[in-house]
Amino acid sequence: MKYRRLGKTKLRVSVIGMGTWQLGGEWGKTFEQSEVDAMFARAEELGINLIDTAECYGDHESERLIGRAIKGRREKWIVATKFGHRFNGPFQRDDVYEPSQVVEQLEQSLRALQTDYVDLYQFHSGTDAMFRTPGLWERLRQLVDTG
Repeated sequence: MKYRRLGKTKLRVSVIGMGTWQLGGEWGKTFEQSEVDAMFARAEELGINLIDTAECYGDHESERLIGRAIKGRREKWIVATKFGHRFNGPFQRDDVYEPSQVVEQLEQSLRALQTDYVDLYQFHSGTDAMFRTPGLWERLRQLVDTG
């Protein structure tokens, strides 16, 4: 597997990652934990270390499956999750970018992933106007500074 340093971070990520929207169940398949465990075990064997997920992939279902699959091996993975949507049903989401909502989404993601940190917390599909939500960037900076 090839790896690259991610931007200005110290993160060394595999050039191939695990995209996980499908694990949320919106694409016509409900995944069993054993299937997800096997996927992540094989990915680890191949040297993949990047997981991309989001809070709205099945209302944290993707994150729950991932959390169980990598439990006990969290340090081997670069976990990227997202904020900005609230799941209302298959392919139905509300936009939620207020600073307090972003923190709430992070706390829910951490519980679902069974971890006390994420490596990357990404802005999910926001418009330019959403990028300018008052207090958003200050709150994100506080989250980074507090670990």
